Amino acid sequence: MRTIKNIRLKLKKRFEENTKGFMTWLSGCTMLSNGNVLIADYHGSNVLMEYSKDGKHIRDIPCSNEPFDLTVIDTDRIAVTYGFWQYVDMLNLKNNAVEKKMKFDNNCYGISYQDDKLFISSEGIVITDITGKVLKTLKVNCGRYLESTIDRIYFTDNRDHTVHCISMTGEEIWVHKVESLVVPMGITVDDHQNVYVTDGYLNVLTVIQHDGKASKTLLTETDDLDKPSALHYNKDKDVLLLCNKKDSAALYHLE
Repeated sequence: MRTIKNIRLKLKKRFEENTKGFMTWLSGCTMLSNGNVLIADYHGSNVLMEYSKDGKHIRDIPCSNEPFDLTVIDTDRIAVTYGFWQYVDMLNLKNNAVEKKMKFDNNCYGISYQDDKLFISSEGIVITDITGKVLKTLKVNCGRYLESTIDRIYFTDNRDHTVHCISMTGEEIWVHKVESLVVPMGITVDDHQNVYVTDGYLNVLTVIQHDGKASKTLLTETDDLDKPSALHYNKDKDVLLLCNKKDSAALYHLE
C-alpha cells in the first residue's frame, strides 16, 4: 500500500498548450491507452486538444460545444460534458462522430467512467448507464469535479473546503478538511486510493491518504503551479497529468 508519507512526484514532461481564443480554461484532461493526452478548454474553440506524451500537438478533435470535462470509455470512445449547456456527448475518436447525446436537467461538469456507468457532477451526482439512462441521483454537495473507482466516489465541496469519499449508494466513508485548501478543484485517485486535489487559488497540489486521516502538500507555486485545475491519474503508466488553468500542463511520475 502506497502511503502519502512516501509519495514523491518526478516531472516527466512539461508542455505548453496550443490554446485558441482570448480566454483559456483547461478544465478537463485524460490519458488514452496509447499514452496520448486529451485536454478540454472550456473557454476555447469547441475542440479537444490531443498531445503526445512528449508534448507534441497531434490534432484538434471537434466538439459540439465548449467541452468542460471528459472520460475514457474504451479505446474508441470518450464521454464529454458541456457545463451549462446541460448535456453529455458520447464521442467516437476514430471518426469524430457523436454516437449519443445525453440531455440533463442541470449543468454537467465533472465526469468519470466505471463499470459501464457514468458519474456526472450535475446538482449532486447523477449516475447513468452508457446510453444515458439515469440509474440513480445522489443528493450531495458535489463541486465541479469528481472521480470514481470500483466501489467509491470522490468529490470536492468548495463551500466548506472539504474532500468527500462515499460509497456507490451515497453512504459517507470519510470527509477530509484540508485547512490549506481554499478552492479545491480537480480531483483524481491513484491505485492505492490516495486522493489528489488541486487548489486553483493557492496554487497547490495536495494528496490525501486513502483512509482520509492525513494529507500533505506535494506541489506549490515554486513547482510552476499557476491556477491548477484539472487532474488525471493513469494507473497503467503510474503517472499524474496536471493542467494549469491558462495554458500549460505537466506529466509527473509517482515515486
